[in-house]
Amino acid sequence: MNEGSIELLEEIGRQLNRNIFPTVKNSGIVSPSDSSVFPNPLGKETHHARQRQARSTTEPWQGHVGRQGAPGRTREFAGARAAGQTSPFIDPDDSAIYPDPLASVVSAYPAAQVWIQEGGFWMYTESALLPELGRTVSYLTGVSTERRFVKSWAFYSSAVGVSWIGPRHTNFPDGSICAFEPRDSTWCFGDSLVELLDLYTVWGIRHLHMEVFGSWPGPQAVAQPYERMLELADDEHCGCGASDKSYVDCCKDADLRRNRIVEAIKFGNFSCWAIRQPPEEVLQFMLYRNQLPAISGLI
Repeated sequence: MNEGSIELLEEIGRQLNRNIFPTVKNSGIVSPSDSSVFPNPLGKETHHARQRQARSTTEPWQGHVGRQGAPGRTREFAGARAAGQTSPFIDPDDSAIYPDPLASVVSAYPAAQVWIQEGGFWMYTESALLPELGRTVSYLTGVSTERRFVKSWAFYSSAVGVSWIGPRHTNFPDGSICAFEPRDSTWCFGDSLVELLDLYTVWGIRHLHMEVFGSWPGPQAVAQPYERMLELADDEHCGCGASDKSYVDCCKDADLRRNRIVEAIKFGNFSCWAIRQPPEEVLQFMLYRNQLPAISGLI
C-alpha cells in the first residue's frame, strides 16, 4: 500500500470508530464520509441519505457476464429500520424477488457475474476497497430465493493468488461473511442487492484496517466472553452490547477474572466446536473457477 492509501484507510477507521460511516463508490471503492456530524440514531434519516450503524457479529451457522457500468456514482449507507418497520413486500413467486440480479448490481459493481440455479443464484463481484491497493476483494454470494436468505465468502485476489479473508467476523462453521447484526434489520431479504454488496465492501475495508493497524474499527457484536478474550484488541469496541466503550475500558478485566475453562466450553458449545473455514466447493470455485456449488447444498 502506498502512503496515500494508508492515510485514507486510517481516516476511514477513525470515522468508523466515531460511528461515521464511509461512502462506497462504484467498483467497491471506499472513501471517508464528507459528513462532519455524528449520524442520528438507527433508522432516522439525515438529509437525503441515511447512515447505517452496522455491527459485525459472529454467529453459528443455524451464468451471465457483467456489463460495464456508469462511472462516478456514490452511495451513502442506508440506516437500519426503526422498530416495527417491516421489510418490503415480497411476491410469493420466488422468481419475482430479484428478477434480474445482474442488471440490479452491474452499474455499481461492473465486474459482476451471475449464475442462475434452481432455487436461487450465485453472484461474483469485486471490490477495489482503495485506489491503487494492488489487490481486490472478490466475493462469492449465494442467494436462495427459495429459502430467502444469503451467504457470502470473501477472498483477496492479486497477482500472487487467492486467499480467504477470515476468520474474524465470519460465521461458524462455514466461514461466511458476518457483516452486520441481523437482529438490527440492517439488511433484510428483498432489500437492495447493491446495499448488501456495499455492506460486504465495508466489511472488507474493516478487515484491511485490522490487517494494517491491528484493530477492527467501529461497532461489533461479540457476546461470548471467551471470544472477546481471544480476538479483541484493547482499543476495539467491546462488543458486549452494554456500552460504546473500548474493550479495555469495558469488559476486559471482568472477562479475565472469569474461569477460562468454563468460558472456553461455553464458547465451544456456541460455535459447535467448529473451525471457521469455507466449504471445499467454495474454495475450489474461487481458486480454479471450476464447477459452482449447488445453492441447495450450501444455503
